[in-house]
Amino acid sequence: MNRAGQYAYLHGKLHGIMAKSFLDARFQTLLRLTNLSDVYRTLFPKEGLDVSEKDLVHIIEKKYEKKNLDSYIRTLTIFPTPPPLLVQVLRRFEIRNVKSILRSIHTGLPLQELWDIGRFGKISLPISDLRKALERTPYAYLLEELQKKPLWEVEFRLDEDYYRSLWEEILALDRKELSILRPAFLTELRLLNILWALRLRYYYRIEEERVLERLFLRDEVGLEKEVKILYQLPLDEGSQWQNWKYGWLVASTPEGQIDPAPANWRVSKRLYLLYRRLFYHCPFTLAAVYGFYRMKEYEVRLIHTLTEGIQIGVPETAIRELVEGL
Repeated sequence: MNRAGQYAYLHGKLHGIMAKSFLDARFQTLLRLTNLSDVYRTLFPKEGLDVSEKDLVHIIEKKYEKKNLDSYIRTLTIFPTPPPLLVQVLRRFEIRNVKSILRSIHTGLPLQELWDIGRFGKISLPISDLRKALERTPYAYLLEELQKKPLWEVEFRLDEDYYRSLWEEILALDRKELSILRPAFLTELRLLNILWALRLRYYYRIEEERVLERLFLRDEVGLEKEVKILYQLPLDEGSQWQNWKYGWLVASTPEGQIDPAPANWRVSKRLYLLYRRLFYHCPFTLAAVYGFYRMKEYEVRLIHTLTEGIQIGVPETAIRELVEGL
């Protein structure tokens, strides 16, 4: 089967998966549920429920994300030689593993559960020694950096390297695929950088110069001007943010101050809509498969938000406003 045939075959399989995904209209059925047991039965109708309600948030989130991870890996097995870009997307799970290992080394707390991406991973599982797990892997350099820098800077370096590898794989695509994915990926990078800069200013009080030095693929995204504007806008006057290009990311408190809490979700929603267009409008391409991966990431995030909202008693209207508003 040639590559075009593989994409055509995969396109049909992925549409079948998307028809059963809890996105758009199907997510509305979950929003109407009022307890975690009903959410579990809706997501896993063929599986029994034999755990307490207090354990369900973690179980639902882990189980559903594992289900999606398995679907990612199955798509790669269709190719005799999986496209490097898709393998790199899958390695996002390994990046999360590395962060868990680094945090455990840094804090001394027990290691969180890790994701197994099989033969596509570069870290051998299970892990008995945290430091040895990263030695002789491409992530070994982070052990030394962790001794010299704050954890958030080490995690930034890890993320920056990951996105740079994604960028290099996109640039290596043929002309048609490049014309589809390059603009989409640059849009994503710009939004992630603005979100990153907003967090560093608001939560960590990091000065502008240091933030400008820590933008993902700084030379490619060209966001220095926008970051400078972000730093000029007053945190206690939310109304002044409305005319900024990225002002839609933040809300205002009743006291008039900015509220950055919605920003993360608003970026996620904007990226979902972006990659949804790729999936449905660019059939039989690698870009469509990439879009599928990214849409499923958003679905998992919806499930997380719903389950955690139900657990702490957030009303349906508040959850709906968070995940649907832009």
